[in-house]
Amino acid sequence: MKLLKVISGAALSSVMLLALSSSAFAQPVNQGTEEASVVSVTLDGETTSFTSSEITKLAELNNVDANELRKAIESGPDAEGRFSPFSHLATKKALTTEQANKSDASKLSSTGVPLVEPITASEASMVSPLATSYSKKDQDSTAYNWTGNNTANNNVPVLGICAVHRNKDLGGSDYKPVIPFGTQLTTNKSIWLPDGVGYTSTFKVDDTGSGPKRTDYWIDIYYHKDTASAIKYGVIKLDYTYSL
Repeated sequence: MKLLKVISGAALSSVMLLALSSSAFAQPVNQGTEEASVVSVTLDGETTSFTSSEITKLAELNNVDANELRKAIESGPDAEGRFSPFSHLATKKALTTEQANKSDASKLSSTGVPLVEPITASEASMVSPLATSYSKKDQDSTAYNWTGNNTANNNVPVLGICAVHRNKDLGGSDYKPVIPFGTQLTTNKSIWLPDGVGYTSTFKVDDTGSGPKRTDYWIDIYYHKDTASAIKYGVIKLDYTYSL
């Protein structure tokens, strides 16, 4: 009986050592998996990173596929030298207005403030009743960043501008923007911009881009070097008006 107890004790000790050894070897694997799950992009020497869980949340908030979002971020600027990952992602399903508004309300900038707010009455009155006015409803909006390139209108991009499709993107034959350069758009929501600009509901068309998965009158809002906020902006539905 004593011999059996000794053997059993030895066997138990071996099992405990094996378990401890397995645990010791498992820890680095988990850490490596977590590190590998980080999604990063480097623009103009500055790297912006998101964890796997953050990417999953962003995908859910913006109704896109998480794996496709990861690829779009990691691939960096597109063939035209623009970094606007959400412009190239398809929407998975239609959301109700209530669902979309709830999603938008939870989107925060890199500084922690809401990226979109309801428009004020004074801002709504800024639409100018010129010769011909146009209204676009339920259009996609996304955000893009500085990559060292001038706008399609050959200007250095500044906060307060946006890009639109070209005629050729919608079946036309030329590269002219679907809304002329210099046109001022007034949106039905106030959008937060970085670098001290704050909230605005007016944007000037000064660039063009490719949004193959977006609505015909999609707009891409310039966010300079605040890559984190641009990605967190995701896709927001807007109504807007302009006059020609």
